[in-house]
Amino acid sequence: MLALVVGASSFTARPMSVFPKVQPSSVAMKWGELIPGYGDKSEWGYAPDGRASQLQRDHGKLVITLATTGNINRRERNPSLPCSPQEMADDMHECIKLGVSVLHVHSRNENLLPTMRVDVFRETCRLIKERDPDAIIQISTGGRAARAGSGNEWRIDPLNLMPEMGSYTPGSVNLGPIVYQNDAKLTQELAQKFCDTGIKPQVEVFDTNMISNTDILVKQGLLKRPIDFGFVMGAPGAQECSLRQLGHLIAMLQPGDTWTSIGIGKFEMPLAYMAIAMGGHVRVGLEDNNKTPDGKIATNYELVKHVVEIAKAMGREIASPEEAREILSMPQDGKDRIVPNLDPAVHFSTFVNNMEPYEELVVGSDPSSLKLEPTPSHPDFPQADYGANFAPATPTNQPELAQPA
Repeated sequence: MLALVVGASSFTARPMSVFPKVQPSSVAMKWGELIPGYGDKSEWGYAPDGRASQLQRDHGKLVITLATTGNINRRERNPSLPCSPQEMADDMHECIKLGVSVLHVHSRNENLLPTMRVDVFRETCRLIKERDPDAIIQISTGGRAARAGSGNEWRIDPLNLMPEMGSYTPGSVNLGPIVYQNDAKLTQELAQKFCDTGIKPQVEVFDTNMISNTDILVKQGLLKRPIDFGFVMGAPGAQECSLRQLGHLIAMLQPGDTWTSIGIGKFEMPLAYMAIAMGGHVRVGLEDNNKTPDGKIATNYELVKHVVEIAKAMGREIASPEEAREILSMPQDGKDRIVPNLDPAVHFSTFVNNMEPYEELVVGSDPSSLKLEPTPSHPDFPQADYGANFAPATPTNQPELAQPA
């Protein structure tokens, strides 16, 4: 290990030559190669005269978002939960082959606990762009990865990497025993960040007031329509997951707005089915739900595969990353804005407003990684070796996913 400490006053970038270059987006990715029967339109509800299915004609293609990990799920509950940047990137890669276009990215520290450390996000994004350069990266600004004394910068700094998208919650909500706190100051600062950078927010809606808050921010010029909403439904303490509530949320949207289902736990798949039928899009993954519809412990691969199979049965095709950008009203030329910020020659402190959480982090022994390593005095210093407990999700070890009862 190189004994280089990242502190507020000094930092020396590693030599550029020891890092593999991030591959440009012209490198062929394998999006959709595992979508069953994707090249055969007859399998996707097309009539002999070439007309698409009724759902396809009414609503267009389906954008699938993968939420691999989140803040709450634990490896003790699911051995397949990816936690390190490499594990997440590997899991995402296999799911991209199945039709995922948007990657909702969280980070975990060395003890597998949620963190907003920019170096961890940066390494995950590097690994994604290296292998799947066309995928849409959506960085989470979620507050349950809190760190005492870090201030709002801790939540906002990962957006300095300039991903195409970021999650955004314009209000606070009770979630089980905790308060997911997004106070007025933070929501204003985050909205200003999206406005200044052009990063596309996905507004996570835990209750109807968050749509009302979004409308106010649009009037203030801090958010721009059309808005992409994520309807979080079924979380304990927040809005119910029901058809009547979903209809109410949809009725509050403006022409051109888009929405994605984010069903929590047992509601993930029922809400996904409603979204496919009603013109929404779908987010799935171990962040939101730990089980397959038949009650077995899930992998991300299985959850995505099930959504694709249901969409196929209903006749709604899957959107590629390029098509997803058009559907979500995103510029096609924004996908590589993040790439220069993944260059190791760029000074790390460029992305960080408060260096206090990064003191006692050092450049690691892996010359290919942008992730820093904690010294024993840092709170993220690993207390256990979790690597042996991880069972990566690949097509070769997937059991067939049972249909819902």
